[in-house]
Amino acid sequence: MLFVGIEEVDDKETGEKAIPKRPIEGIKESKVEGIENELKSLLSNIHPKINYHIITDKIDDEYYIVVAVESGSNGPFQTSERAEKDKDIKLKAGRYIRIGRDSRLPNPTEEFELLKKFANFSFSSNLNDTATIDDLSYEYMKEYLLQTGAKKDIREMSKLDMAKSMGLVSESEYGGYRAKNFAVLMFAETPNKFIPNAHVEIIREIDGTDKMESKRFDGPVWIQAKQVSKYFEDNIMASYTIREADKIEHKIIYNYPLTAFEELATNAILHKEYDTPEYVGIYIYKDRISFVNHNRPLPPVTIEALNRDRSFDRRQYLNKELKDMFFSLNLIESYGSGIRRAKDALLENGSPELKFYPDNEEDNYTNAVMGVNEEFLKEFNGSTTKETTKETTKEKNSIQEQIVLLMKDNPSITAEQIANEIKEITADGVRYHIRNLKAHGVIKREGSTKSGKWIVLK
Repeated sequence: MLFVGIEEVDDKETGEKAIPKRPIEGIKESKVEGIENELKSLLSNIHPKINYHIITDKIDDEYYIVVAVESGSNGPFQTSERAEKDKDIKLKAGRYIRIGRDSRLPNPTEEFELLKKFANFSFSSNLNDTATIDDLSYEYMKEYLLQTGAKKDIREMSKLDMAKSMGLVSESEYGGYRAKNFAVLMFAETPNKFIPNAHVEIIREIDGTDKMESKRFDGPVWIQAKQVSKYFEDNIMASYTIREADKIEHKIIYNYPLTAFEELATNAILHKEYDTPEYVGIYIYKDRISFVNHNRPLPPVTIEALNRDRSFDRRQYLNKELKDMFFSLNLIESYGSGIRRAKDALLENGSPELKFYPDNEEDNYTNAVMGVNEEFLKEFNGSTTKETTKETTKEKNSIQEQIVLLMKDNPSITAEQIANEIKEITADGVRYHIRNLKAHGVIKREGSTKSGKWIVLK
């Protein structure tokens, strides 16, 4: 939906963007019809023809126009050569894509994904080149049905009937039943035999050396997700307990929170482009863990959006069948919310913000970097080896508590002023904490960005 006559503004204090400015600027009634005709003329430069509605409405005693475009599957849509030649339009002919709040021409990788999308190409849904029903494990299939609460009569079907009912196979024109790629990933003993590099490798620094060691997980992808998390819990995750002098309760600080690791590792497995012959790599250093996929997220999700936003309601999935099966196995809690849970877990643990790379539009990979809790790093001198739990006493308030106290003392304080007071955090970091404090109902903002004030609710 495109709104004409309504200005958007950004809130520099909270970092919120594209907030409708009220009262709206609006459109003079005498100009409404002319603008509608101009919009129709502009939209005629898009082909294949799109379905749209132009609606005129009124708010704040001012007129505005809404262009509502229906989704369609007959694309990809592109601008005409006539639009390029018209000096008033000033568009380069091509297939424009919408990234965040910007429309631009796609790079080669994005255009390739766009063409695949409209061609209904799905590697996970296609038949595997060589795998047959014999290459699927009957035991894994039954275990999956058991864990997802399938009825007993379904769990006791023959292997062929079970595979048919789950949509895992199709009859080959040469006889026999061929397995689909997602079936191979979920139920083959070793998917790597049929889909190159369909595995995860954890590569970690060896303490006290300049060498790395590798651990490989190459069973069914849902088993990989569980085994990778178990390896982290048993070998990497460590903690210490904070007991404050004047409080009975205590707080446990982890080098990395388990929830964040599980979400990021599962995300990497779920969103891997399996027709690309590169494995999922998880690299563990003394001060960070890096999750690397050799493909970018599908639009409208971008690297920029992953750094900026908390949830992705309109997320596209490369592997729709894996997404549904991971959901049934409770490996993902709800669609598009894994990044939010990872960010919340890191915030709760006092860890650095989650960062995504690359910071350019050319490199075709996604790298999620989770930093170690800085206080933990000081306590254990950067060790990546599993440590016994350690107890310590701490009297200093958390960053969020310090922010709230500063707001109580000075309700007009800015993010920059807070950063100057706390020292150990940037203004952007302060804004990140402010967004979370607002989301959890701890504070609210009254008035405008410049003359408003903070209200502490809790």
